[in-house]
Amino acid sequence: MADSDHINEAANAADYSTSERYELGDASVARLRGKVTRATLARVIGERIGLSNSLCNDLVLSFFDTIKQSLIQGESVKIQKFATFNLRSKKARPGRNPKTGEEVEVSARRVVTFRPSRKLRNLVDSRGQPSES
Repeated sequence: MADSDHINEAANAADYSTSERYELGDASVARLRGKVTRATLARVIGERIGLSNSLCNDLVLSFFDTIKQSLIQGESVKIQKFATFNLRSKKARPGRNPKTGEEVEVSARRVVTFRPSRKLRNLVDSRGQPSES
């Protein structure tokens, strides 16, 4: 089944309007304590919008594959009100082996940077409590 088929199936199966927002309630937050995995995300999505676990798992995998492919192609990924993923090119530089002290060359590479949105930064800073401003 193609990714677009999964998305269409999810849109048809979900009994909610596209303008309705799903915020994490206290019960969802309690289930997300500790390590959050793709399976956890799929399960919580399924509980929130009433889709099967396998469909939600496919949606989560498609979501992350889309981000991954965009980054591989050199594009930045902006998820509004969440974060931006950018690529940054680093030049080769001299480094040091911390164990032996031997100088080594750290090769040039591209790295992914994560820049949280202001809303996410504020939520994390206030530990999930909405700001009063």
